[in-house]
Amino acid sequence: MNAPLTIGRGLGRAVVMATIVGVIAFAVIHGLIIYITENGEECAPGVLEDPPLEIIQQGAVALLVAAPIGVAIATLLGNRMTHDTTDRLDDVIASAASMTGERLDARLPSTGSRDALDRLSVAINAMLGRIEGGVAAQKQFAADASHELRTPLAVISTNLEVARRKPRDAAHWEHVADEALAEVHRMNQLVDKLLVLSRAGAAGLQHEPCELRALASAATDRASAVAKTRDIVLELTAGGEVEVELDRNAMAIVLDNLLRNAIDHSPRGTAVAITVDKLAGAPRIIVDDHGPGVPADMRVRVFEPFARGVHSVTDRASGTGFGLGLAICQRIVLGHAGTIAIADAPAGGARFVITLPKTAARAA
Repeated sequence: MNAPLTIGRGLGRAVVMATIVGVIAFAVIHGLIIYITENGEECAPGVLEDPPLEIIQQGAVALLVAAPIGVAIATLLGNRMTHDTTDRLDDVIASAASMTGERLDARLPSTGSRDALDRLSVAINAMLGRIEGGVAAQKQFAADASHELRTPLAVISTNLEVARRKPRDAAHWEHVADEALAEVHRMNQLVDKLLVLSRAGAAGLQHEPCELRALASAATDRASAVAKTRDIVLELTAGGEVEVELDRNAMAIVLDNLLRNAIDHSPRGTAVAITVDKLAGAPRIIVDDHGPGVPADMRVRVFEPFARGVHSVTDRASGTGFGLGLAICQRIVLGHAGTIAIADAPAGGARFVITLPKTAARAA
């Protein structure tokens, strides 16, 4: 409320100043008229020097002369004093009128003068920034959720399609139902996690003790049904346990994305290998495939949302290119203060390497 009141006081002061100038102009002109009319005149003995009627006549003449001059001066002065404010108000109104739902990045003009109107524009711009951030988070959540739900839905669909190919006993259908329920439960957790991440970013990650190889093994089991339909073998290389502190559900999203990406871009009959180890005390997850790999000039760009490769990248196996999966992976890994990078796999193809900070590792 202070800014609008201050603006109103400023306009009020301009009107008062203009009125004062008009009164002064009237008084000066009145005095000049009296001086001119009285100059050189002599009064008769016993006659009042300024009879009331003559004073009234002089005042009327002064008012007739001073009124238009005073109004003109007051108008010019008022316009001069309020010109900058009214022009800026016109700019603010025009900017506000041009804002639409498709232009959430638009802002009100600000001069940096720190006056009342400028502070008002800055406050409104800050509010618009918060609104833009909220809408962007909602859009990101919708995009991420639609992308991530594809994997559990694909698992459920594949299991049901395989089960219907021939008659099954009740025990088998119970097994299929249990797997479907597990995937539905995971979808609920996934949506909750994506919602938290969209609202709080890295602050929404809940770190807890877990074993990294067990996470990789669970991700391999989830992806096995889809891998079988493409004749892809998933291999978890042997090794010791790697105890870490991280967000179990968020890292599961990363592993699912990397495995799905590797499966989609690997030729039939090949293998996708997952390695869990430590390098100089820092926990690592490595996913190798036998696809065409990722060109060096694309290894940064593929982590951008909706980025798609060209030539050899989009020609890999499924031809789907890159969308949101790798961007989601990078956001989650960075939220854990880790890194994710792409290199060439030893046997050809792409190698994705997740390196977590040493502080994430726990003593076994």
